[in-house]
Amino acid sequence: MLVAYVSPVGESSSPASNGSTGPALRNWPDEYDRPLLKWSVSRSHALFVVTPALKLLDLNLAGDALSRSDSEIQIAGGHFAFSDKARTGSLRAFLASESFGAAGWSYRRACGSIVVIHVEWLPPALGDAGDPPVALTFQPADLSERYVWADFAPYFDITRSEAAIVKRLIGGQTPLAVAEALNVSIETVRTHIRRIYNKLGVSSREQLFATIALFRIG
Repeated sequence: MLVAYVSPVGESSSPASNGSTGPALRNWPDEYDRPLLKWSVSRSHALFVVTPALKLLDLNLAGDALSRSDSEIQIAGGHFAFSDKARTGSLRAFLASESFGAAGWSYRRACGSIVVIHVEWLPPALGDAGDPPVALTFQPADLSERYVWADFAPYFDITRSEAAIVKRLIGGQTPLAVAEALNVSIETVRTHIRRIYNKLGVSSREQLFATIALFRIG
């Protein structure tokens, strides 16, 4: 698989700081030391590959770290779970409701923050016989880290500063929040917004999003 190798159930495992015990990452065999595998293991988004019943098939380094640092996530008995049994049941039911494609699933942490998971049903050949694998990728809480942008500034003759403001507006920030984030005055931001709207030929944030969304990845 294109993710980290884990010790099978029954091999040595180390306790996580949150009390869970689970498959510990082990060194890759030399034959798997390839660029694509290195990327998938080391990418910053926490990734777990499970069955619809939440049997853990694999995880990457970020997933391993998350399972050890987040008290609401547990890996025990070879399965992925939440400390909240109802939440675990809800995710299991969601995974069983589909068998192909991609979707999003979310939950509210005890502290009140929302966690969004990108769910992708993978080809059966990547999992156990009769048990189709599902990839669970945890999305960054910071929207600025969740998306990647193609360079759209040259297409609309806008400056780099204006492009930075566009990204924040599409990410949901208010003009005041943009001003605070960029350490400029609200008047400066409003002036930039007027120029942006004029250059793009739009008159609302909805139209701005429709025009620029093509360049957003993720």
